[in-house]
Amino acid sequence: MGKSRVTVLAGGFSPEREVSLASGANVAAQLRISGYEAILVDLTLGRLDEAAERRYCQGAIRDTPSYEQLEQLRARTDVFGLIKSRDVSDADLVFPVIHGAFGEDGHLQAILDAARLPYVGSGVLGQALAMNKDVSKHLFAQNGVPTAAWKRVQRSAEAVPGGRYPVVVKPAGAGSAIGVSICRNDEEFCEGLKRAFQFDDEVVAEDYVKGREFTVGILGDTVLAVGEIRSSATFFDYQAKYQAASTQEIFPADLSADMVSAAEDAARRAADALRIRHYCRMDFIVDQSNQLFVLEVNAVPGMTAKSLYPQSAAAAGVPFHVLCDRLCEMALAEVKAT
Repeated sequence: MGKSRVTVLAGGFSPEREVSLASGANVAAQLRISGYEAILVDLTLGRLDEAAERRYCQGAIRDTPSYEQLEQLRARTDVFGLIKSRDVSDADLVFPVIHGAFGEDGHLQAILDAARLPYVGSGVLGQALAMNKDVSKHLFAQNGVPTAAWKRVQRSAEAVPGGRYPVVVKPAGAGSAIGVSICRNDEEFCEGLKRAFQFDDEVVAEDYVKGREFTVGILGDTVLAVGEIRSSATFFDYQAKYQAASTQEIFPADLSADMVSAAEDAARRAADALRIRHYCRMDFIVDQSNQLFVLEVNAVPGMTAKSLYPQSAAAAGVPFHVLCDRLCEMALAEVKAT
């Protein structure tokens, strides 16, 4: 008996669209290595052909689409029609890798649940909790997960500059460091808010922690290898993640056994607090006093050729194609159990 039919859903209309398509092309290719009948479907434009898949597998991540382009894609998107199409409805399993708004905030998962289509990754609640940085940090604080002090700023409220600097200003519901600013005075704080509000109506301003930046993946109940991110950029933004040749990603990281153990404990606590299912990636910083601060948990981590999550798995002895196979097996096992 052959492997299952899997539809990989990618694209969407968030600023992370290009990353998502590259993630989807790589996941589809890896699933085929393991014998799955996998197709790649863009949420807006439908099924991608082999040439397009190949470009996204081999090519560099392009700049984020403009606001106008994203709005045009949003207007063209017929999610309910797509879900009813044979490309999706005939699948044994859906593997969503849509990053950012709609794909990573629980909206897509709610539609898949309503259509009774099984899928890889966290459910509605887990996605929504992980996506909102303010809610995540409240849950971290309640569950013993170390995180930097922060405040929430809403577009409708009057933002009052002042207080401790530097602070990191970021949209509450965006990923890939999109719309993030490091602010060192009142003027930069106001500019940072203006930039972040381009992507969300809610913003988080958290204390800037200077130190080494790390990441670690979780696969089921297993914490994978910790990796260190070294970048010449001021912070690890979209360009540094996907386009900068100077960024180094070192797996496994050069950390003491005690610090690795602390990171693993924080990852488990964070994933449990956010109701994560199947997989995620946790990002954290270790400051000059060897104190660990969790930045965020990504419930739909990047799955491109140079993404951190597959690297974390590979360093733990789980090759990319095996990783994708295990994720599908976990999701399909839950279907059989019900």
